[in-house]
Amino acid sequence: MHSDFTGSTPARTGESAEFSRLVADYSRSRDASVRARIDGEIWQRFGRTGTVLISDMASFSKISRSHGICHYLGLIHRVRRLWAPMIADHRGQLLKCEADNCYAFFERTDDALAASVAVHEALSAANAEEPAGDRVFLSIGIDYGDLLFIGGEDFFGDPVNTASKLGEDLAGKGETLVTRRAIEQCAAGPAAHGESLQTRISQIEIDYFRFRHG
Repeated sequence: MHSDFTGSTPARTGESAEFSRLVADYSRSRDASVRARIDGEIWQRFGRTGTVLISDMASFSKISRSHGICHYLGLIHRVRRLWAPMIADHRGQLLKCEADNCYAFFERTDDALAASVAVHEALSAANAEEPAGDRVFLSIGIDYGDLLFIGGEDFFGDPVNTASKLGEDLAGKGETLVTRRAIEQCAAGPAAHGESLQTRISQIEIDYFRFRHG
């Protein structure tokens, strides 16, 4: 399930409509006890723990300027057709795609990391057969933690924000950046994984591991 190229979203399910109602009720109330009750109800109904993966296509400005936006939209379509079944094959759920970003949820960090390796390898193999203007590279961010999971359509929470920062703002082309707290969920543990780094984004310290592909 994903949005089209205009960024429109799917029709709301009953679950997402209920979530929106609760958030609206929270926003309207100025009573701390009422807000606390609604907050608790939201987390009870929609709270979940798992792994967030957010991917971004690299070199958007350069490719769209040199080859035109329609050319870039074609590349986005190609990536989505590759990415969606690959996420499913690794026991993940693709929640949405907006422009050149894709947002997925996995129960296990191992599966999210394996999916990122698989898509980087598939793109590397495909790029070997393509001219420079048709080569596609992804930047991926992965985090783990508590979040609000809405009807298989969207999610909100600190791991979503952090994965977005890593995938969209920090990762280079062909890179996957994984937070330490996500890596600690992996079967092999942190010592077997990537290059350990630290950064500060939006006044938040993030410990993460970097994986380069291709």
